[in-house]
Amino acid sequence: NGYGKEVDIEDINYKIKDVSTYFRNKNEESIDDITWSDLSMDNIYKKINNTQSTAGKEILYYILRNPINDIDILNKRNNLIEYFRNNEDIRLELQLDFAKLGDSNDPNATLCLFAEDDNTKSKLLIYSILRVLPIISIIITALNKSFLFFALFSIGLNIFISYKNKTEQIDTGGFTYLIKSLNIAYKIKDKNIKEIDENIHDIKEDLEKVKKIKKKSVTSNQNSMMSELNVFREYYNMIFLSELITYEKVKETIIKNKIYLKNIYEYVGTIDALIGVASFRESLQYYSKPNLKISNNKEENLIEFTEIYHPLIENPVTNSLKTKGGVLITGSNASGKSTFIKSIAINQILAQSIYTTCSKEYNSSIFNIYTSMALKDDVLNNESYYIVEIKSLKRIIDNSNRDIPCLCFVDEILRGTNTIERIASSSEVLKHLNKSNCICFAASHDIELTYLLENDFSNYHFEEEITENDIVFDYELKEGRAKSRNAIKLLSLMGYKEDIVNNANNRAENFVRTGKWK
Repeated sequence: NGYGKEVDIEDINYKIKDVSTYFRNKNEESIDDITWSDLSMDNIYKKINNTQSTAGKEILYYILRNPINDIDILNKRNNLIEYFRNNEDIRLELQLDFAKLGDSNDPNATLCLFAEDDNTKSKLLIYSILRVLPIISIIITALNKSFLFFALFSIGLNIFISYKNKTEQIDTGGFTYLIKSLNIAYKIKDKNIKEIDENIHDIKEDLEKVKKIKKKSVTSNQNSMMSELNVFREYYNMIFLSELITYEKVKETIIKNKIYLKNIYEYVGTIDALIGVASFRESLQYYSKPNLKISNNKEENLIEFTEIYHPLIENPVTNSLKTKGGVLITGSNASGKSTFIKSIAINQILAQSIYTTCSKEYNSSIFNIYTSMALKDDVLNNESYYIVEIKSLKRIIDNSNRDIPCLCFVDEILRGTNTIERIASSSEVLKHLNKSNCICFAASHDIELTYLLENDFSNYHFEEEITENDIVFDYELKEGRAKSRNAIKLLSLMGYKEDIVNNANNRAENFVRTGKWK
């Protein structure tokens, strides 16, 4: 019932920390934490996510955090998204399979797929020896009472080891979920859906490698893996270490096949994730598929869009733009500068991840995407706002001359310092970015920058209509530099005393007239 309907992000009960686990474990970062946070991408993720399983949630998050430069893969993702949009019966069938898979109780279900070093075999050997010691000691004690202490010691030792590990909350829920994902993969593969086989990594060989796990997981044999898992979950024998031995056996099997299981998990999660994207497309008033290209030099860099909007805003005002170089956007407070550049950044991420944009037309180069916007001082590391900001800008500069061009977004550059040094430094930083293999969108209150950079950046602005009792914004992008100011007027509208407002106006007008503060 939820398919194709807008997701209410206020009604979300899962934790982003949990759904980002696979991404964190895989440790492949394209969109860094600063950019992700600046753009409120957690909420964008929630808006898109209409998956049925933990695998789908985790892979969707991974896809969004890793915009790619392979247009062929993006086209294949689009093929599947459109297939699910146009084939309701198959989509429902798959959604039911994913709903049966459901959510994992273990937020670290896939952690074992990324383990490098493991001592499972040595632990199994130790536990196996300790397991038989109580039996041997009891038999010997029956023959010779002087061995009673040894029997009690071996039993007590095993109870202590079992209890110690129990308090550390060892859980096989993650292993169980991986095996369930494997069985779902077999079900999907057995459906012989041509569009899936043609557009997603073929897991036939992976399934062949792990077929023994599947057989164990569905057999009624009391020694099967799933039987052992159920014993572990419902009953344990502290004296014979059955809980720990079961855990290590399953762990060994999973880790031994982690490469194949990782491919299978991504296969299952990707299908569920792309059904979620299909639902997202259906929920939008309109969208477009981007026209992306690889730029071989700076002169080929391009970004162009028609009626773009921010996916989290109700009844958004849309805007259009085409540029091959830097864009400097000025305007007064609350006029829409920040929202506009965030809209572009978000849509570029969506274009290079789920091949979907909130626009009527979108043409651009493939970019690496960075922002420096909603920064805060770092009290724990004893860093001021200005230090945090210049570090954030430095990471953009360091990545502005790579083979893949950089698309960066800077809001109120170097606001953490005084006016003279801010304008001097800002102009040079922005000029450097513009000379690099980079398209930079910068929003600023500093009109001075529009003059200092008029040969480097295209000037655009947002403006408002000021009446006696109100300020009305139209949020429409206009060419040229901003000419209006509203900060002092806002003081008046918010009820500040008349003498404060009048004196502020007089000081501002005097400075504009003379160039000096009186």
